[in-house]
Amino acid sequence: MDREPGSLSKPYEDAVSNLIWIKVVGIGNANVGKTCLIKHFCESKFNSGYQPTVGVDYGFKVQEMHGVDLRVHLWDLSGASEFFDVRNELYSGTDAIFLVFDVTNTSSFEALEQWQREVQRFASGKPDIFVVGNKSDLKMKRAVTSSDGKKFCQQHKCRYFETSAATGEGVMPMFEALLQTVLDKQNSAAPATRKPSAGVRKEEQTTDIYRRQSRS
Repeated sequence: MDREPGSLSKPYEDAVSNLIWIKVVGIGNANVGKTCLIKHFCESKFNSGYQPTVGVDYGFKVQEMHGVDLRVHLWDLSGASEFFDVRNELYSGTDAIFLVFDVTNTSSFEALEQWQREVQRFASGKPDIFVVGNKSDLKMKRAVTSSDGKKFCQQHKCRYFETSAATGEGVMPMFEALLQTVLDKQNSAAPATRKPSAGVRKEEQTTDIYRRQSRS
């Protein structure tokens, strides 16, 4: 239904400023399950056919937390070295990062140190980092123990979760804990320091990134 100009109950700027926008970034080596985790969170689906992320992928979900609707922007960054420059453009303004490794792949776990250094170098605002051991359902193939993951997180002062994107086990608890941490931090900040309208700019940034990728 068309609206007459000025017919909104309150100004557009006020409506947008009251929305809570959260930017979440997923990083880690290729084929650890970042895309599948995001897809499960957004759509409760699992795709067993592996297709590597080319540069960056993007998801969006309105997630209700304790009666509050959060506009969650999820950036799925390719783990391939050739997309290093693309990743580094997208760390800015991140509220939280989930750093994923594959519990059946030791090298993906050993790469966590390198990913931590990349975040420290390029991310602004000290985003909360959650380390995620994915593919926990593959018990017979497991190469990295829960104790290994927890020890890493104790050393780097971050939280540890284990998930299975295939079965869904642990996926929602991980994302809910991540979003609650961000929400608590935003609630403790002075209103003047919040930037809820940044979500609009992030959608524009998505379009710009895809446009530049299509030209390359």
